Formats: sequence, structure tokens, C-alpha cells
Amino acid sequence: MRTNRREFLQATALASLSAVHSPYSASSDSRTNGISTDEHLNAPGIARKHMIVRDTPGSSFFEGMLLGNGDVGACVVVRPDALGIHIGKNDCWDIRVSEDIANHVLRFQELLQLWERASEEAKRIGKPDMLYVETGVDFFREYSQKVGSSYDGKKWPRPWPCGTIWINWDPTWVEPGQHTLDLATGLFTLTLRCTTFDNESSRVQLSIFVDWDTGLISASTDQALPLRSIAYSPEVDGFHTGPFESAKSKEASELLPSPETSSAIFPDFAEFSSFQHFPALGPTSDLPSPPLTDKDRNFSLHGRITGRWSVEKADPASDVRLKPQTRQLLRLYAVVATPRDSVLKRLLQQQVTTRAGPDWVSIPQNHVYSAEDLDTKTFARHGVAALAKSELRDIRHNSESKWKEFWSHSAVEFADRELERIWYENQYFLACCLRPSKVAPGLFANWSAGDIGTSWHGDYHADYNCQQVYWGVFSSNHVEQHLPFVELCENLLPIATKFAAEHFELPGAFFPVSSYPAPSQIVAYPVPPWAYQFAMTPWMVQSLWWQYLYTQDKEYLRRVYPILREAARFIAAYIKRSDDKKYHFSPTVSSENWGFTVDQRLNQDSILDLALTNFLLNAVVEASVVLAVDEVERLRWKEIWENMAPYPSASGPYGEVWIDIKNAPVGHIYNVPVTLAPVFPGEQVGIGLNTQYWDIAKRTARTISLEGGNDLVYQPMIRARLGMLDLEWFKQEVRYCRLPNGVANDRVRQSGGRYAQSLDFDFMMRMGFWCENFSLPAVLNECMMQSYAGCIRVFPNTHNLGPARFENLRAVGAFLISATYDGARVTHLSLHSEKGRTAKLVSPWGVSGLQVIRSSDHGQVQVALKADVVSFDTRADQTYLITPA
Repeated sequence: MRTNRREFLQATALASLSAVHSPYSASSDSRTNGISTDEHLNAPGIARKHMIVRDTPGSSFFEGMLLGNGDVGACVVVRPDALGIHIGKNDCWDIRVSEDIANHVLRFQELLQLWERASEEAKRIGKPDMLYVETGVDFFREYSQKVGSSYDGKKWPRPWPCGTIWINWDPTWVEPGQHTLDLATGLFTLTLRCTTFDNESSRVQLSIFVDWDTGLISASTDQALPLRSIAYSPEVDGFHTGPFESAKSKEASELLPSPETSSAIFPDFAEFSSFQHFPALGPTSDLPSPPLTDKDRNFSLHGRITGRWSVEKADPASDVRLKPQTRQLLRLYAVVATPRDSVLKRLLQQQVTTRAGPDWVSIPQNHVYSAEDLDTKTFARHGVAALAKSELRDIRHNSESKWKEFWSHSAVEFADRELERIWYENQYFLACCLRPSKVAPGLFANWSAGDIGTSWHGDYHADYNCQQVYWGVFSSNHVEQHLPFVELCENLLPIATKFAAEHFELPGAFFPVSSYPAPSQIVAYPVPPWAYQFAMTPWMVQSLWWQYLYTQDKEYLRRVYPILREAARFIAAYIKRSDDKKYHFSPTVSSENWGFTVDQRLNQDSILDLALTNFLLNAVVEASVVLAVDEVERLRWKEIWENMAPYPSASGPYGEVWIDIKNAPVGHIYNVPVTLAPVFPGEQVGIGLNTQYWDIAKRTARTISLEGGNDLVYQPMIRARLGMLDLEWFKQEVRYCRLPNGVANDRVRQSGGRYAQSLDFDFMMRMGFWCENFSLPAVLNECMMQSYAGCIRVFPNTHNLGPARFENLRAVGAFLISATYDGARVTHLSLHSEKGRTAKLVSPWGVSGLQVIRSSDHGQVQVALKADVVSFDTRADQTYLITPA
């Protein structure tokens, strides 16, 4: 029988489909319309094309190249006279908390009475329109200051830098040249041009990487290098240096204990070390010198340099300075260790031995570490000694193979190389700061130096910041990167349930707006209005449900369901049914827009509360069905969900738009696109979803005013969900916020809202590296594939996209999708089913229909059509080719 052209093409495509879900192999660079025509995308090869390159030194921390393994972070800075490695770690924190504020926090009913008194006082003094009675009325302001004194009045808790290793040379004879960061392998290289008095010259390549498995920081050269010294400078609390003065240290009773540094010289190598103790309790007026506790922690850094060295006197005395005895190859190894590392190593070894337990390990924030675990000096020293026995090239090769495995999870290719660069750079940054069984990164991840990375304590902000980091990890097929956030939610649950019971006198869990990876079990910032944003509770647990949707892992769902249930129990207990038989939030707060207003004028039915509560209740209803539990509560959740208050709206210059809270003015300049919460994060409105809201959603998106600084990912994510994102505009926004090292930071766009005309628009750019913006790939993923509404749409947003291709983006239902778009139409589409669920998708070829071919036997699969959605049954671990009918 002759084979027609369609059958031939289908058979050819099917023969290669299984390899789409395997690690990538090398490919040639043949291209059509700017995207490759090779069988498979070579993700490491594409990543390498977006190597970050600098040709001149840059002494600023914000010009440094970022390295990391998801736990340890290194910011490598090149100066004319030295290279500095600023070291950080996700669980290295000054964990002091002054818990005496808990004694001053009023119960919610008492706070409402205070609010009512403040409203009357505001009216009495002639300010009935006061928007922040918590600061505008004296007695309320005094209360707010008292309960916020630990957070507002202290610089701790905060991430604590692990110090800086300086590789110093004489710029008379050594000149730094081009330095690069290879995104494919996490390898930094610097070319040094070395000359002698006789004008003899040579080029030395200095390489640095952070080992994927161990977090080892390694620096090495390919030839002998003339160095002045290698120095290690620990972070010293209260220490400051001015440009024309000697080092100074502030005298204060609230300083951390000084670090303990040392060095030792051996025949073939030298070692240096630092130990920093972290007390758990901060001083208070009643207890100015708190005692040591069983919750105290520490970290140790241990380094080894091969060759012949001597010790030089260092200034300041806390530094360690080593001088080379001859021109020699550089081989430097450094390890940072915390008590958690010791526990993790033991627990993971037990898992390997017993072959039992989950794929990741969680450790409670208030865990009491043993004396053995607290001996991080020994742990770090032994770690360096063991690694130094291995050939450095073997360690590097193994690390590069793990990076290759990381890139094998998914790949994209764009004819637009700038969009491609945004995707690969930020996937790399996420890999540097997210890792299973490690601590979730705070606002500025695992890179810090001095006070950089400590604004707002570098904490977990639950009014979008800490959640946004994870917005793209599922669609990018990096589910493992979400696990640190799961642990964070598990650790916050006791605090959240305690606050719900003691403060609100309600069941369930109320999640706080701010928290830290510290053993303290109090709400960090119980201050009006911040502590009374009810949307924080469903928002904090949202991605727990996403992980189940994208993986269909029922064992995982059993683990996280209690957290989802406690959040739903609190919301169901707090929300009130009014005379209109609808459920309302009264009172509440619109996040970062209005405070406690007089007579609660702007404190009813925040759109963010309503949208995220719709999401949460829908999730727990479905989860309880999947697990066959909580049938009685399920009926209550469903009844509330079906009778939620409508989203607040108002008439604007161009028609009806959503507003952030009932009675809010139209045209307010917002920090985040809160008025579009039903689209995202609420996921209640979108392409093909609740289309009765389509007009108001698009009108709101077109007319909203945003100040910038907090919406670099947030706003385009919403626009992509509505199919109205212009990717040329998106690129311009990213360019505006981009630093020389590839990081897109937070930068203000307009004044007139919270910000004055004279504001420094860059004030957030210098606070640290805002890891929330590493989720930029989520925006591009949503342009190429959307599945959150229950059916799969490929290339739903193509405004100025151009030709594009992706492999193994993850869809709801545990499907891996691969597709190609030539700039006008979809030319390839395949689906791999992990769990054998029914697949639903919208045909990218419109009314012409489609057909589905199973790869295992080339059999045609029966499909069902309902409206514009095609559905078909799948088998677990099978791949399907989808073509026009």
C-alpha cells in the first residue's frame, strides 16, 4: 500500500516524539524563519548563545555575575585590582526576633473597637475622609508603633552575608579583560593579561563555579598567576568604612557576636575559616542581654588554597590575608555550612538506605539542632578536605552534567533573540536560588553584601513578592523548584493557626503578610493595616494546589491538603453573609492602597479577597473530592463559593471597570494590577473562561494606571492571560529594569500615586536582586501555552511574538506539550501524558478540526468535540501527535 504525504509526515514525526521527553542531544543550527528545523531543541546550546559578557571591570555589586546551586549564591565582581566573590546562602540569617511585641497585640474585636474610636476622633477633628486612621489618630498610631517596634525599629532579622573572598593582583602587571558567564553550566571565566618588566606577556584564564551538588565555591587558573594576596573578609555587624578614613565599628549593645576567623599554613596548602553565631532572641528593654537558647544557629565558612602561602597582617583584624610565596596555579575551594546542612545530609542518607519517605525533606523553622549539627566548623572543614581529594576537573564535569540535566526539563526557541534571552537568563537565575529541601529565598535570594539585600528585612512578603517567584516553575516543567515554598507554608502553618485562634478567635489558619526563616513563632508584623489583608491567606496557599493540578500527584496532595483546608476554614469562618444573601468581606484592606478608613468607607469587599477566595474554595472542594474527605465542610465551602459577592466596579471615562475595593475612586495609580485580580492571580476570568466578564476585564487592563516597581511580571502576565500582551512593549519594560548582569530589578515608572515627582525612580534598583522577577519566563510560557482553565491552548498570545518553538512545557493534567509556531500558524503539536488523564485542548487550526495519533502503535485516537474544545483519553507515559484533520 502506498503511503500518502500526510501519513509519511505523521510517521516521521511519531518516530521522533519520544525523544522530546529525553535529555537533549546536540543539534545543528539549521533554521527556518529564525527557529531551528532540527528534530529537538538543544537547551544547553541555546542557553550558551546567551552568555553574559562584559569587557570592562565593574566594581559595583550590581554589576557582578551571579552564580549559585539553589542554596549557596556567589556574586562575582571584577575590579581593576581584584576579583571579589560575595557569598550568600538561603539559610544564613541573623534570626534575632524581639517577641515582646506579642504581648501588646489586641484581639481583633478589640482592634475593631479601637478603629471605631479612631473614626470618631477623625470626624471630631474635622477629617472625616481620613484614609489611614492607624497613623492619623494619635492613640491608634501609638498602638501601631508599639506592635511594629520589632519589625520597624530593628534591622534584624535579615539575611546575613557569608563574607567575601578577594583575589588581589597588582594592576601595574595584571589587567582584567573580558569576563563571561555561561548560562549552560554556571561557569564564570575571566581573562587576565599579565606582563613583566621586560614586556613579556601572557594570558591567564581564571574560572569560578559553584558546584551543583555540594555548593563548593571553586576558583582556579589554567596557568600560574602573579597574585598579591588572597583575602577573606567576613561580615561584621556595625562595621563601616568611609572613603577617606580608617575602618570604624559602631559601639552598640544590639550587635551580633563578632565572627571568629582563623588561618593555618601547611606545606602544600593554606586554610582559612570563619564562624558566625546567630542568637535566636533579640534584646528588649526588659531583657537587654538575652541568654543563649536551644534555637540559636550559626554558619561556618572554610576555605583551602593549594600551593605555598604565608599569613599577612590584615586590616581590619577580622580579615584573613594570605600571601603567595611564588607564582603558582590557583586552586581555591570554599564551603559554607549551616546546622541544617548536617541534618539534611543525615536525613537524605537515611532515605537512600531505607528507600522510604517523600522526594524532599522539610525541617521545621523551630527545629532544635543537636550539638553535632551545630558543629559547623568541623562539617565545613571535612567537606573541603573531602572535595580537595577529587580532581577539580571531575567536580566541574559533574556539576556541568547536572546543569545539562536541569536544562533537559524544557526548552524554548524564539526567532526574537531578546525574548529568548529573557527566558534563558531567568531560568538560570531561578536554578541558582531554588532547590528542593533547601530554604526558600527571601526578597533578594541568596546574594547579599553589607546591607544590600536587607530592605524590609529581606523577608517573605505575601502580598505578591514571595509567591511570584514560583509563577512559572510549573509551566517550565521545574516542579522541584516549588518545594522550598511548600516547606515555607508547612512552617508557617503553626503561626497562622495560632494567630487565627488567639487573635481572631476563629478556626483555621490566617497567614501573615511578612515572615522570616527564623525559629520565632509569632506573627512578624501584626500592624494595621498590613496584618489585615485577608487575601494573603488564599494567596499564600494557591501554588500548593497548582502543584497538584500540574502533576496529578495524589500523595503530594495528601501532604498539603491540611494547609489548604485550614486556610479555607478560616476564610469560611470570617466571611459574612449579608441581606443580599451574598458573602462579603467586612472589614478588609486593599493591599497597599488604603489603610483603616473612617467608618470603614474603603474597607469592604476587596477584589483581591473575592477573586482568591473563589480560587481557594474551588480548590478545596475539588481536593476534598479527590481525597474523599471532609464531605460536610465541602458543602459549606461550595455554598459560599457559589454565592460570593460581585467584584466591585465603577463607571470610568471609557466605561465600566473593576476597582480594588468597594467605593474606591476610578483612576487611582496602583502599585500592582490589583483591579485585575479576577484574571490573575484569581484565575476566574481569561480566554474562554467566564466570558461574561471579558469586556470589563480588557477595559480595565487597557486603562489601569500603575506606578511601576512591582508589576514587571504581574502586569504582562495578566495581559497574556487576556491574549492582549504586546511583546514589543514587554521587551521595553524588561530593558528599562535590566541591570548589566541580566537581572531585571524593580524600577518606578510614574509618579502621582504614592510617589512624588522628585522621587529617585531607581531607589529599589539598589536594594538587592529582586528574585520575584526571575519569574519572567512565566509570561512567555503563557504566550505559548495556557492550560490553567482546564483545556490547553497553544500560542494564545502572538502579538509581536514571531516564530517560536517549545518542548516539554507542563500543562494542567500532568501533560508535557511541545509545539512550533511559524509566525502565522501552528505547524507542530504533540502531547506527552504522564498520568493518563483525559486531555482537553482547543484546536489551533480552528474549525478544520484535528486528529490525534498515538506514538506507541501509530493508532488514531477517538476524539470528542464540545463547543471549541476537543477531548481525548490518554494512557500514562504515552506521547500523541496532534495534526489538522
